[in-house]
Amino acid sequence: MIQKIRMLSAGLLLLAAQTFAQGTTRATRSGDNYTLSNGAVEAVFSGQGRFDIEKLTLNGKSVLGAGANLAPWILYYKGPQGENPCLMPEHAAYDGAAIRDEEEGKTLVFTWQLTLDYSAERYPVRMYVSLPDDSELLRWNIEADLPEGWMVTDLEFPRIAIDRPAGGKVLTTEGWGVEKPLDIATFEARYPSHASSMQFIVVHNPEGAFYYGTEDRRGCGKTYSAQCTRDEVIFSDAVPASAGWIDEGTFRLPWESVAGFAPKGWEDAVVRWYRPFTYTTEWGGKTLASRDIPQWCYDADAWIRARHVADDTLDAVRRAAALFGKGLGIHWYYWHNHPYDTHYPDYFPAQPRFAEMIRTAQSLGAHVTPYINGRLWDPSADSYKPDRGCDASCRKPDGTLYTEIYPTSKVLNTVTCPSTDIWHGKIIGLVDRLQRELGVDGIYIDQIAAAAPEPCWNENHPHPVGGGDFWYDGYRRLIGKIRDGHLQEGRILTSEENSECYIDLFDMLLVVNTPHNAENCTIRPVFPMVYSDRVITSGFTYTPLSTDLMTNGDFRYEMTKALLWGSQPGWVDPRYLMSKEAEREARFLKTLMDFRRGLHDVLYGGRFLRELTPAGDNPTMHAPGFGDDAAVLASEWQAPDGRRVYLVINRDDKAHKVSLPGAGTFRINGLSGKRIDL
Repeated sequence: MIQKIRMLSAGLLLLAAQTFAQGTTRATRSGDNYTLSNGAVEAVFSGQGRFDIEKLTLNGKSVLGAGANLAPWILYYKGPQGENPCLMPEHAAYDGAAIRDEEEGKTLVFTWQLTLDYSAERYPVRMYVSLPDDSELLRWNIEADLPEGWMVTDLEFPRIAIDRPAGGKVLTTEGWGVEKPLDIATFEARYPSHASSMQFIVVHNPEGAFYYGTEDRRGCGKTYSAQCTRDEVIFSDAVPASAGWIDEGTFRLPWESVAGFAPKGWEDAVVRWYRPFTYTTEWGGKTLASRDIPQWCYDADAWIRARHVADDTLDAVRRAAALFGKGLGIHWYYWHNHPYDTHYPDYFPAQPRFAEMIRTAQSLGAHVTPYINGRLWDPSADSYKPDRGCDASCRKPDGTLYTEIYPTSKVLNTVTCPSTDIWHGKIIGLVDRLQRELGVDGIYIDQIAAAAPEPCWNENHPHPVGGGDFWYDGYRRLIGKIRDGHLQEGRILTSEENSECYIDLFDMLLVVNTPHNAENCTIRPVFPMVYSDRVITSGFTYTPLSTDLMTNGDFRYEMTKALLWGSQPGWVDPRYLMSKEAEREARFLKTLMDFRRGLHDVLYGGRFLRELTPAGDNPTMHAPGFGDDAAVLASEWQAPDGRRVYLVINRDDKAHKVSLPGAGTFRINGLSGKRIDL
């Protein structure tokens, strides 16, 4: 029977991989129009008069009408006298298109001529639209010739308008992934950050999914948007350009953007188009097994979030460690000399007794990773002037600082440029002191994988001004230095959120900022579908911050989802979790922790495939902030050796008899988990 199920699953997988008939790409001209086609894609462009996409059929779906794509690009220039024009195709003379043969496919080259002064010189903008043989994706790039002393500072490209799908929803890669109903609004997400952990945005309905993304292997800053009107959805990518992208007077975007339509839905688009791309990147090509992650990080199947150096915190930590046993992970906040979100990065000296509390927790089998911030420098901190914080800070084009104020402190913080040796030395010094003076098990470096890059115009920094990959590169060099010469054996590095381009730098990532709303914002497992086999995560969303709120249902729901999606559950304040009122919730988390310890062969190196809702006796339960969902929830995984496994969790107190495809009917006890090997 088991063998039959495996054969059936393999057959279904093969069927799912089948696509529309594809073939060699043809590029043809008919009258004033140019066509790219290969069986899966037919794209017709106007080659005279003005640019437009006359017809776009992707995998059998016509996605737009003529007249909607007159402005595929917007370029912002900067001249030597301060000129700062925003230029679009309407400001240029359209020269039409030309066909270019590629080794594997065809490319159409569209050219516009710009006038930037009173000379006879014209400065062309060239847009490339390519269709490789056998591809379902159109690929886009752009370049622009520049007068001496000029640069492109920003661009929006490619701008692609499609017909608004009836009953459509937008899917972004915020945190785990977020789905919202299409409204007359603009949906934006800055990459790389918690708002956009990956490089795509999708609009879908029951007929299929329109996929818009970039294939940038250097983690450059950009903002994806989907502007929804009554009739259209206009996709665009706003990019702060780098001066380093200009070579011999020509600006060129250093990656291609892609667009396609998946009739089988957004899951198919993500798995078939985006996931393979990630293996070609520096961050996505590494398996967990190839990385030197301490074993205790794998074994930390639950986390608590300790705050303050106080007796009630220590008491709660003691009781949590006694309940959960060896392996419990602890993120510890508010340990430093100054109040939270103030005086960064002047954390030391630690509060009295903190070192003692760490040793106590460790003696009980727990592992402690204190908080520091990896991005902010308080301009009023004692260290800012003598340690040259001013020289390390990011600068706007006008030379001013990026300044942020957080409600926790209401004081100024400046954004520091990660390319500078000054900042590298500051963070490395903190890592050294935390290990040497406090004996920590790891360091949690906040914001690195959560906050979007800021363009930096400080000409004294070791990078070209503007945007580009300096942010990505700076953090990679910083964390590389820490790992190569400063991180002691058995210690880990963690960070906030899950920007993809940092996943190989950190042993674990805390994912808790994903927005959700029972009415119009639903969390979807987009990130696990792509990266579940190459990353360790903890958390799900922010857990309740009072004893009263611990027992209303959302904590159980969050813990259930976290485990089903592969995350290490918890990240909860032990003062509330270990209260008498939350005893049942604490036992549930302990049950999940024990259950997860029997799943390491699946969760580490394995692939999250999908969510499932078991049939049968499966009543609906309410979770505040999330809405109604089934009491018994499940997910399907593929273990590293190819085995298919169901993970099933019952968050109800009562037992239920349910069924899943290929597994038959089974009973699952209240507040418990069940593994089913197919």
